[in-house]
Amino acid sequence: MAGNSNPGSHGGPTNNAIVDTGTMCVQASPLPGVIFGTPRTLTNIHLPGPILVGKAKRDPGFNYDGSRAEDMIAGDKPAKSAVIKSDPMFSKSDDDLNAYMRSLMTSLSIGDMETVALEMQKRFADGIGGTYHSPILDAEIANNPAFVTYHGAFLKRLEPAITASLLAYTPSKLAPRMESFLNPLSLTPLTMNLLNFSSFWDKLFGLGITVHQVWSAKAELKRFHVESSNRFWTCWLHYTFWDHFGLDWEDILKHGDDRIPKYHTGDQFKAWYILQHYRRAKPFITEMSRKVFISGRIS
Repeated sequence: MAGNSNPGSHGGPTNNAIVDTGTMCVQASPLPGVIFGTPRTLTNIHLPGPILVGKAKRDPGFNYDGSRAEDMIAGDKPAKSAVIKSDPMFSKSDDDLNAYMRSLMTSLSIGDMETVALEMQKRFADGIGGTYHSPILDAEIANNPAFVTYHGAFLKRLEPAITASLLAYTPSKLAPRMESFLNPLSLTPLTMNLLNFSSFWDKLFGLGITVHQVWSAKAELKRFHVESSNRFWTCWLHYTFWDHFGLDWEDILKHGDDRIPKYHTGDQFKAWYILQHYRRAKPFITEMSRKVFISGRIS
C-alpha cells in the first residue's frame, strides 16, 4: 500500500474502507456475521461495460455549440490575426520557428515530460494530426493533486446516483442467469466539469504546456458487479480526457508578450501560432486515461 492510508468514504461500523493513496483503490468488506435483513431486490449482476456515467458538455475538437474549435484549425490565415504578419517572427523560416517552439517545450517541462513535450511538438510540426496518447502522460496525471480533487468531487455525485439507480431497479421474472445480463444502471450520465493542471508544479514539470486545461471528458464503468447476498457493488471507473495541442488567437493575445520563464517566451508562442495557422503544421487531439476501482453498498 503506497503512502499514508486514511479511512475512505465508505468507512462505518460495518465496513472499514481504506483508500490507497498510490492507486486510489477503495477496498471495503463487511464484518463477519453482518446480515442485511431487508428482502433482496437484486440478483447477482455482472456487466462488462462500458457504461457511460459522465460526459462533458462539449466534444473533442468542437465548441459547446458544435462548431469546430479554433485551436484545431490549421492553415486558415484568419483575418483577426493579420497583425502578426508585421511581427519579426513572421519572416522566420519553418526551421527557425520550430526551434523556437522546441525551446518553449523544454523551458516548461522536465524529465519524462520533456520527452513527451518534444514528441508532441514533432507530431505537430510533421503535420500528422489525429489523436496522440502517451503512457507517460497517463502516469503523470494518475495521482496529480488536481486529478485527486477532481475525482473526489465526481465520486460524491456518482455514488449516490449508482445507489439510487440500483434501488429503483426491479428484477424481472427471467431465469437468474438471464437476469445477470440485464443493466440495472439506468442513470442519466452526469455532466462533467473540466480538469485543470495550472499549479506551479504543473507549469514547471510539463502538464501546463502540454495540456493545461482538458477540453472534454467522459467517465465509464467497466466490470460492474452487484453481490446480492450483501448488497455490495464494485467496478472500475474509467476516465478519458481530451485536450487540443494547438493555439487560437486568444492564446497569442494572452501570451504573446510573455517574458517568463524566458525573455523570448512570447515569441515562442507566436512561432507555434504561425506554424499552425500560416504554415504546414497541424494541431491534434491529446487523449489521456485513468482508471480507479470504486465500490459501495446499497443501503
